[in-house]
Amino acid sequence: MPSMDGKMEKIRNIGVIVLLITTAVTSNAQDFTQPLNNEPLNTQPLEIEPLKVDSLNPDSLNPGPQNSAESLLLERLEATEKRVAELEAKQDTDFSMLSSDIESITASPESDYEALYDGGFWIRPHDEKKNPFSLRINGRMQFRYVGFSRDRDTFETNTGTVSIPSRNDFEIERGRLEFRGIFLDPNLGYYFNLDADTDDNHEIIFHDFWISYGFSDALNIYVGKRKVAGSYDWLESSTTTRFADRSLSTTFFRPDRSVGVWFDGQLTDDIYYQSSITNGFESTDLAPSDVDDLFAYSFLMYKDVLGDVGKGYSDLEWHKKPALRLGGIYTYSNLNEAEDGGVTEEAADVNTFSDGSNITALGALAPGVQINDFDVHLLSAFLIGKYQGWSVNAEFYARWLQNFDTTAASAPNPFTEIYDHGWYIDVGRMIVPKKVELIGRVSQIDGLFGDSWEYAYGVNWFLNGTHKNKITFDATILDGIPTSSSSPNFEIGQDGTLYRLQYQAAF
Repeated sequence: MPSMDGKMEKIRNIGVIVLLITTAVTSNAQDFTQPLNNEPLNTQPLEIEPLKVDSLNPDSLNPGPQNSAESLLLERLEATEKRVAELEAKQDTDFSMLSSDIESITASPESDYEALYDGGFWIRPHDEKKNPFSLRINGRMQFRYVGFSRDRDTFETNTGTVSIPSRNDFEIERGRLEFRGIFLDPNLGYYFNLDADTDDNHEIIFHDFWISYGFSDALNIYVGKRKVAGSYDWLESSTTTRFADRSLSTTFFRPDRSVGVWFDGQLTDDIYYQSSITNGFESTDLAPSDVDDLFAYSFLMYKDVLGDVGKGYSDLEWHKKPALRLGGIYTYSNLNEAEDGGVTEEAADVNTFSDGSNITALGALAPGVQINDFDVHLLSAFLIGKYQGWSVNAEFYARWLQNFDTTAASAPNPFTEIYDHGWYIDVGRMIVPKKVELIGRVSQIDGLFGDSWEYAYGVNWFLNGTHKNKITFDATILDGIPTSSSSPNFEIGQDGTLYRLQYQAAF
C-alpha cells in the first residue's frame, strides 16, 4: 500500500497538470473574437473547485467512491478535456465564419464599367444604354532621322530665288494623343487629338476635334474640325502610309483641315461616301479675318469592286484573293479677297503654282500681276489593290484655278484659267509575310510653269506584324519640287536626295 508521502506527491503532480491545461486553454481562448459582432468569446477560466484535503485527518485520503481525491481529480480532468474539445470546435467555427466574412468584404462589388486595353486604353460600360459614357485613349510617336544631300544651292521661281538648305538631324514628326468615345447617348460620339512636333516650336495643338451622331450605318453627322477631302492619300492615316510620309503630288494638291459639317456612311457593305461643307479649302488655325466668307464643298465615294481591301496600303493580311478599291473625290472652293481688299491668308496658303511661287504673291501669275481671289476645283481618282503580299495604291489629281480677280500694276492678267495635274503610284511587296516589305514610288507634278518628279524606294520592317511597331527607311530623289511641308520634310526647290529613317510606336 502506497505511503502517505507518495499519495501526496501524486496529488500535487495531477494538480499541476490540471492547472497548466486550464491556463493554456483560457489563454488561447482570449485571442479570438466573434468576426461579425465583435463580441468576445467565452474566455472565462475553468472554475475548478480546489481539492480539500485535511492534512490532520488521514481518513480524508482513504480511497472510496465518494471522497477519493484521485476520483475528484479524474472528474476534473474529464471536465477539462470536454471543455477543451468544445472550445476547439468553436474555434474552428469562428475561423470558418471569419474566412467567409473576409471573402465577402474583399470581393469587389460588380462595377457598371470596365477598364482594359482593346486597341487602346478603355474605360467603358457593360451596358451602353444604361451608362452611355466611354473613353478610349491612343498614342503615337514618329521618331525620325532626316538627311538631305542637295545637288544645288538655289532654285528660281516666278517671284524670286529661294535657298536650298541641306539637312542632317533627328526630329519627332508626330507625337500624338487621341481621345474618343460616347457620351449621353450610345450614338453620340466624340473625338479629339493633340499633336506636338519638334519642328513646330514644340507647340501642342488640336489637329482634329469633332462631335458625331450616328443615325445608321448609312448616315453619320460630324460637326467640328476635320480634314477636307480632296485626296484619298491625304485622308488615309499617316500611321499606315507606305513610306515615312505622303507623296510629292499629294503634298502639292491636297487641301488641309477646316471647321464645318461632315456626312458619311456605308451605302452598302462595299460602297462608302463622305461629303462636307466647311469654312474653306485650307483654313485650319486661322482667325476669322483671315478666312473668306464663302464655304468649300467636297464629296468622296469609293467601292470595293473586288473583295475587302481593309485598312492601309500594305498587304499585311496577305489577301488570298485579289482585292481592289476604286473611287473619286471632287472639291470646290471660292477664295475671295479680305474685307480690306487685300488677300486672305487662306487664299495665300492654298498652294503654289508648279514653279513653287505662291499663288497670291505679286508677280506669281505674270509680272506686276497679283491674284486677290479665285475659284479652285480639285478632282482626284484613286485605286488600292492587294493580292498575296503585293499591294499598289495610286492617285491622279487635276486642279483648275479660275475666275481670277487680279490687281495689275503694269499689265493685265494674260490667263483666264490655269490647269495643273499630277499623280503618284506606290508599290509594295511583302518578302517576309507580316514582317518585311520592299517599297517603291514614283510621283509627278506637271503644270503651266514647270514639272517635277519624285523617285523613292525603301523598306518597312513590321516588328510585331502591325503598323504600331514599325521601322521605315526610304530614300527619295527630288528634282526641284514646287511645294513645302514639314511632315514629309519637303521644301520648295529641293534638288537632291532625301533620306529618312523612322521608328513608329503606337498604342
